[in-house]
Amino acid sequence: MGYFNDLKEEALASLRGKWGSFVGLTFIYVLLYILASVLAQYGTIFQGSSFTTLAIVFTVIGVVLTFAFLPMQFGYMVAHLHASRQDLPADISDLFFGYKRFWHVLGTMLLQMLAILAGTILLVIPGIILSFAYAIVPFVLRDNPELSPVEVLQKSRMMMKGHKMDLFLLYLSFIGWVLLCFLTFFVGFLWLAPYLQMTEVKFYEKIRAEFEGEEEESEPVKEEVTFAGVAE
Repeated sequence: MGYFNDLKEEALASLRGKWGSFVGLTFIYVLLYILASVLAQYGTIFQGSSFTTLAIVFTVIGVVLTFAFLPMQFGYMVAHLHASRQDLPADISDLFFGYKRFWHVLGTMLLQMLAILAGTILLVIPGIILSFAYAIVPFVLRDNPELSPVEVLQKSRMMMKGHKMDLFLLYLSFIGWVLLCFLTFFVGFLWLAPYLQMTEVKFYEKIRAEFEGEEEESEPVKEEVTFAGVAE
């Protein structure tokens, strides 16, 4: 538990004095998500009624917004990564960071979602395992924009090797806070979400440093070739 407590303390240190900006970021993110969800549901409401055209319009809007929202999900996670590294308050504009490379981000996030869904359809447990294997995909994509969507998922899976249970236990350690948030009629999630997300950022930074260290150790050492005592 000491490892998890250290991550949480680091997260709280990054949030200290900046809570207002992160709560505001979360509020806007949730508000836009609810708006997209409501519009998507309107198509279902009007189906089978005399408002067939209206149902089609809202269904199309709902589908478009559902896909268009994925880069914002990416942006919400990246906003915490940026703030952590720069020791700055949350930047609301980071919510829209993913739209700078819309198709690349959308393709990666869709592939992540489909991979987890496929595993869940086959068997529930593999789906859960895959959800943890690909949990850091947005962070990997942010740090490796040159990688294709498939390569991003592959790297996420490699980095999470041996750490999936760690992340599961880390999430589990927040269960008490989740229960308390229910007592506040979900308002508490505006504070819990940044806390949880920032802790996940610290988790990612730890395993990234470990993974990069292992990569450096695995690289072959180049020996100098000498001829007549002269190094080439």
